[in-house]
Amino acid sequence: MKKSSHSLRLLLHNVRRSLKPAAGARVLCANDVAEGMHYGAITRLSDAAIAARHSLVKVGSDAAHVAVTGVSDIPLGICLDEPAAAEEPVAVALLGAAAGTLRAVASGTVTAGDYVVPAASGAVRTLPVAAGTYYIVGRAIATAASGALVEMDPCVPVQRVVS
Repeated sequence: MKKSSHSLRLLLHNVRRSLKPAAGARVLCANDVAEGMHYGAITRLSDAAIAARHSLVKVGSDAAHVAVTGVSDIPLGICLDEPAAAEEPVAVALLGAAAGTLRAVASGTVTAGDYVVPAASGAVRTLPVAAGTYYIVGRAIATAASGALVEMDPCVPVQRVVS
């Protein structure tokens, strides 16, 4: 028993010594490596309550916040949470960086194969034929009625001018 206790103390001493940085050396931690890098989703704070999960969001009052998109906004991603108030942390699936399909709230009927663009209140709608500037955020891979969730293949928002 005495021998194993001594061996354990020696092992702990060696581990502690190997982890102690040399004078003037910088300690690198695992979280330093990924600073500024994200893989498909980010966490931000909400500018206000968000009424429905799967709403499109844009950069909010500053880079640390998100807000629900309107018809003419450039979306950042889809909010995967439903914060009840401002300043609550939310997960945002980044458009064009998500690992798979995403769901969004449909505004009007969206048909499989349609390009989808932002609608009012963070929803998506089919790319209109009416003149205007729109931001395509994906392509529907299923059909959905208004107010339902539509599954889509997301993309980085692409500006489309319809004339």
